[in-house]
Amino acid sequence: MYISNPSTPHPMLSSHLRKEVSSWRELTPGDTVVLLTSDKRNPRITGRVDAISDDGRYLWLLQDSGAGRRLFHKAEGYTTLLDARV
Repeated sequence: MYISNPSTPHPMLSSHLRKEVSSWRELTPGDTVVLLTSDKRNPRITGRVDAISDDGRYLWLLQDSGAGRRLFHKAEGYTTLLDARV
């Protein structure tokens, strides 16, 4: 039986930890990421990494919610957060 302690979150209810990634070369296919943008209409893009170019300048993302596969260019200034399950 699990006894709740307010200072310790329940392991099944813990949210993802997010780590900022400075280089897309740190990512591997299958990683879940959040791309933060300056676009007020679409400030965050979430999905699973499909591929990264060898030089880390381009990222193919399989977007969540059925939005499809999309190519991103690092020079466009995305802040990239890697979701890591606890």
